Amino acid sequence: MGEQTAREVRAMRPLFLYGASSQERLDVAQRIHSHSPCAEGAFVVAGLTAVPRALREERLFGTAGNGWLEQARGGTLLLDELDCLCPELQKRFAAFLAHRAQARREDAVRIVVASRHDQATLLRHGELEDGLKHWLASLPAAQCLGPERLRAVRALSGDRSGGLAAMFEPVMRSYVRAGLEAGSCNLHGSVVGAVERPLIAMALQHTGGNQLRAASLLGLNRNTLRKRIRELHIVVPRPGSRSGDR
Repeated sequence: MGEQTAREVRAMRPLFLYGASSQERLDVAQRIHSHSPCAEGAFVVAGLTAVPRALREERLFGTAGNGWLEQARGGTLLLDELDCLCPELQKRFAAFLAHRAQARREDAVRIVVASRHDQATLLRHGELEDGLKHWLASLPAAQCLGPERLRAVRALSGDRSGGLAAMFEPVMRSYVRAGLEAGSCNLHGSVVGAVERPLIAMALQHTGGNQLRAASLLGLNRNTLRKRIRELHIVVPRPGSRSGDR
């Protein structure tokens, strides 16, 4: 499998979003869709709570190509409030999830499942059917986004509430004030270095120490990255120590 194909496969992996509000989960799912290989496909929201229980099967699976899953072919389906599926629908949806890997690229559906409850709560108290419970339990942590990661996605995507800068500002304010009072002459360098060091370290961890890929991920020249690694005294992970894919 080529590197480009491998990236696309990772980018099509199912996700589980939990916590926050339904609007925040929707917002993040839309942002993820717009930056994925299936961005040209449809983004379909399976609004289970807005549909009477008796009509949910028809709306989800449909007839004559008008169900949510069919509409999302080649795109993304957001199914919020997973525990609103009745046992029979859970079995059918679990069967769909089990066979989706064999779908052709143009027919594949990126599945984003969401809930107000976290993974552990759903597994203990969500009364999930065995197939769906196994699917949810087997999702790697990297594919489960809780409130903190949801906020980070919104911030990195330029959320109107202030984005990443708004998250940093409370911490930076006291740091900068202390630096000014101490008469620091390298305030910019120290603040930038404090942010840059963990950023580069996490990129290197994600790529298993591959500096070329880390430079591409960060948008840096490889020589620039090497220079910053030396200056910031960053330990490069050994090959094969890559963290879970996102």
